[in-house]
Amino acid sequence: MTLAAARGGEQRPGARAWLLLLPRAMRLSLCLIARNEEQMLPGCLSSVEGTVDEIVLVDTGSSDATPEIARRAGAIVLQAPWQDDFSAPRNLAARRSTGDFILQLDADERLAPGAGAALRRALERAEFDLGFVRLHNASRLEADAAEVVSGRERLGPPGILPRVLRRTADLEWRGVVHESVVEWWLRRGKKGALLDVDLVHLGAIPSLRSERGKRERNVRLLFRRCELEPEDGTAFGYLTMELRALGRADEAAEAAERGWAMIDRQPRYRTIGQLAVARALCALRVGDVARARDSLARAAAQDGPHPDFAFLGACGDELLSVDALAGSAERRARLEAAVAGHLSALELLGGRDLERVLVAEAPIVLCHLGSALVALGRAREARVSFEAARGAGGGHAATWGEAEALLGQGDAAAALRQLEPALDDRPDGWAVAAFCSRELGSRPDARLFAAQARGRAARGFASPLRAARLAALEAALGGV
Repeated sequence: MTLAAARGGEQRPGARAWLLLLPRAMRLSLCLIARNEEQMLPGCLSSVEGTVDEIVLVDTGSSDATPEIARRAGAIVLQAPWQDDFSAPRNLAARRSTGDFILQLDADERLAPGAGAALRRALERAEFDLGFVRLHNASRLEADAAEVVSGRERLGPPGILPRVLRRTADLEWRGVVHESVVEWWLRRGKKGALLDVDLVHLGAIPSLRSERGKRERNVRLLFRRCELEPEDGTAFGYLTMELRALGRADEAAEAAERGWAMIDRQPRYRTIGQLAVARALCALRVGDVARARDSLARAAAQDGPHPDFAFLGACGDELLSVDALAGSAERRARLEAAVAGHLSALELLGGRDLERVLVAEAPIVLCHLGSALVALGRAREARVSFEAARGAGGGHAATWGEAEALLGQGDAAAALRQLEPALDDRPDGWAVAAFCSRELGSRPDARLFAAQARGRAARGFASPLRAARLAALEAALGGV
C-alpha cells in the first residue's frame, strides 16, 4: 500500500509500511470514484498510506493516467462509464470492498496530518456505524494542510460530513447528485459519531469550481434527480440552494414551493431542515417573513432546534424592525427579538455535534448580532461581537461592523481609518464610510461614499439594517 511505484522510486518498507503488517481488529477500505484526476489523485492516495487496508477506485471514463496511478498504488480499479449518477459508482465500490468499514474520499480530498492515526484509533473502538468528519476547504491549491485545518488557509468554517461507514449488505448511497448515505443511517436507526478526523478539500477553490463548472453541473443533475424522485423533498431543497447560489432567484423560489407542497408525504426519518431553510431564504429575500417563519416552525417541530432555524428567525425580526417606525417601541422589540434569536443560534452552534449547518456560520451570526446591537444603540456590546466575528474568520464583514460600532461610540475618524482596507465590491463598507463622513460633517464625502454603496447594492448588503440606514442617509442628503 504505497505510492513508491507511482512515483517511480524504489519501494522501501518504512514505519508506515510496517503498520500494514500488524493485525488489525477492523479492516478499512478506501472507496472513491474518479475521472481524469491524474493531478489530484496522487495526493489523495499518499495521504492514506498506512491507514487503509484496501483501495477500491471506480473510474468513470478517464482519458488520462488516473487508472494507472491507482493501480500502481495497489488499488483495485473498476471501470464504469459515467451515466450522470454519483451514487451508482459509489455503491459499486462499496459492494466490491472487503473492509469492515469504508472511508469515502474524492480525488481532490486528502486526510490531514494526524488524521490517519486518529481514524485508526476510532476504529479500534468501532462504537459507531456512521462516522462524521470535519472537512476543511483550502483557499488555494498550494496551501499547507496544517494551515488549512488551522483556518489560516481555509475558506469558511469546516463542514461536518459522513465519510466513515460500517460496511453492511444494505449500505446504499442515494441521489444522482449530492448523494448521501444519511437515509440508510436514519432509516435503520444506526449509531453515528463525530470523529476527531480532518479532511482537506481542494475542490472548493473558486477558480477550480468555475473551471470545472461544478455548480452548473449540479443544477443540471438536480433537475434530473427531482424528475427521478418527485416525492423527495430533499432533492428540491438541494436544487433551491444551488439555484440561489447561481442568482436564479425566481427558479429557486419555484423549486422551494414544489418541494414544500409534498412536505406531508415525507417519511418521518427524512429531515426537512434543508428544504425549510431554502424556502425561508427565498421568502426573506422578498420580505415575506410570515412564509419564512412557517417553514422554520414546521422544521423545528419535526427536526428539533437548529442553529439555522434560530438564525433565520432572527433575520426575519431584523426585516420587521426595518418596516417599523423609527424610534418606536415596536422597532425596539423587533431588534431585541433579533438579538435573542442570534444568541440562541450561537448557543446551538456551540453544542452541535452531527448537525449540518447551512447558513448559520458563527462569523455570519456574530455580524448580524452586532448589527442589531448597533441599531439598539449598544455599540460597546456590538464591538465585542464584531471582534469575535473577526477572530472567527469574519473577514471584511467583521471590519465593516467594527467600524460601525466605533462610529456608535463616537469615534468616526477611527472608524474611517479602519474601513479603508475593507472597501471592496460589496456595498456595506462604503455605506459605513458614508455614515462616518456625515458624522464628521463632510456632506460631499458622505454623498460620494453613499453613491459608491448604491452602485454596489445589487451585490446585496450583509445586513438589512445597514441597507435601511443607507436609505435614510440618502433621503437626508437629498438623494444621491
